[in-house]
This record gives sequence, structure tokens and C-alpha cells, in this order.
Amino acid sequence: MMVLRDCGSAGAFGEACWFPLPFYRRGRIMKLLIADDELYMAEYIQKLLDWKEYGFDQVFTANGGSMARDILQEFVPELLITDIKMPRISGLDLSAFIEEKKYPTKVIIISGYSEFEYAKQALRYGVSEYLVKPVLKGDLEETLERILQKNFVKEKKKGEDKICLAGDKNALISYVKNYIYENFDQPLSLDVLGEAVHLHPAYLSKVFKEVTDRNVSGYITDIRMQKAAELLEQTELKIHEVMELIGYRKSQYFSRLFKEKFGVTPVEYRRTVKKVPEEDHGPAAR
Repeated sequence: MMVLRDCGSAGAFGEACWFPLPFYRRGRIMKLLIADDELYMAEYIQKLLDWKEYGFDQVFTANGGSMARDILQEFVPELLITDIKMPRISGLDLSAFIEEKKYPTKVIIISGYSEFEYAKQALRYGVSEYLVKPVLKGDLEETLERILQKNFVKEKKKGEDKICLAGDKNALISYVKNYIYENFDQPLSLDVLGEAVHLHPAYLSKVFKEVTDRNVSGYITDIRMQKAAELLEQTELKIHEVMELIGYRKSQYFSRLFKEKFGVTPVEYRRTVKKVPEEDHGPAAR
């Protein structure tokens, strides 16, 4: 019987492991298939990592190659982790099947030490990586990292330069910061930023926090507040116009964030820096 589960919570994932394309697509349910003729082994791997942190919303476990092939045909998961030796349909057979069908599924083969040379044959079927038993958490994380880094090359739209950030978290976060700075007046969220860099939002949040010691939403707010302060100092724009230019639509929310940042309301800030007389700037000022 096919086993379909939501991803479990197996703890934090690897410090160095990214989650870029080809797996993540905004608005798409990501699927992982783990195949082993000994179901307990498939379940062990399923619990080894918190797969949702890697963007996998659904995890399938298959008790053998036949079941795995059926799942492949029906769901076309983004990633297959399979034992190399299984009765009737082996991991190599599954790899060949994926190659034949031209599925985009990436494959990790698991083999015993005695099967190591045999596992190398899988490379001709486009197998991404192979692991030697016993499968340890750190080894699996490193293997995923290699797969993901190989595929993290995003071509910007309309023939612009490629962004190659594989394995360089600082470069990634620098790009994200620049994207925020250039688009602070647009709707911004983890989903939007994840789409921009082809990274899963949950993992982007984790990497951003790791590199900057700040959360993404706080950084976006700071950039917008800094820009608001500049506009209040350097222009004669009305408060509500400043608010709209930096991406806010609710005046009370904008005023509250501004006061949290600078300790005064927008109108008080302008009066202080420009020595202007008190006037009615609308609800955003209060």
C-alpha cells in the first residue's frame, strides 16, 4: 500500500544546505519519494530530516520498486531517494524509468559498501548522487547540498545576466538586500523574495537570519523607514504621499512603524528636522 504523509518535524536541517531550483516553484506542491523494499528504512529516512524546511510539502514512502514506479507515474515527485537493490524493480530500474520518461525528478541512490561500484553505473541514468549505508543525517544533508548547488543557476528574465550564487550565502543575501532596496515600494514578502532568487521562502528566512542576525520582515521595514525619513527631510511631499511611495497603504500602520523606528511620528520627525510649523498632515502623521 502506498504511504502518503505530510512532512514530519525531525529537527533543524543542515547549516550549509540550500534549497534553490529545480525543486521549488512558488504555489506548487513539492513532493519527495523515498523507496526501499524494507519500509522501516524508508520511514527512517523520512524522519531523518524536516523535509518541509527543504520545501517538500508531501513525502511518499514506497515499499519496493513496483510501488515506487506507480507513484512516479502518478505524482512525478521532484526528488527520489531509493535503495539500489530491490526485488523485481531496482533503484537503477527506477532511474532508467525516470530517464526514459524524461521526468525532472532528481535521484539519490542508496547502496551498501559491496554495491559501491555497482552504484556508479547509476550515473549514466542521470542519478544525481549516491549514499553509502548506513545513511546518516549529516551525509544526507551534504548530499542534498551538492544536488542543490549544482542546480542553483538562475537565468534572469529577458536575457539579463545570470545569477550564480551556489554555495555562497553572503552573495545570496547581498542580492536579496539589493532586491529589497530597489523594490521597497512594491509588495514584498518571503514568497516574493523566494521567487526572485528561486529559493524556498522558509529556507530563505533561515539563511537571512543566519547571515544577518535579523529577520526579513524587519529588514524590509527598516529600509522603508529609512527611505521615509529621507523623503520627509529632503522633500515637501505630504505624509500620505511619503507613505504610499515606500509601499504602505494604511496610514496608522505606517505611523506606528515609523514611531517604533525613530521614537516620533512622521509629522513630529519632519517638524524636528525642518523646523516647520505644525500643520494637518492627515491621519498618517498621527
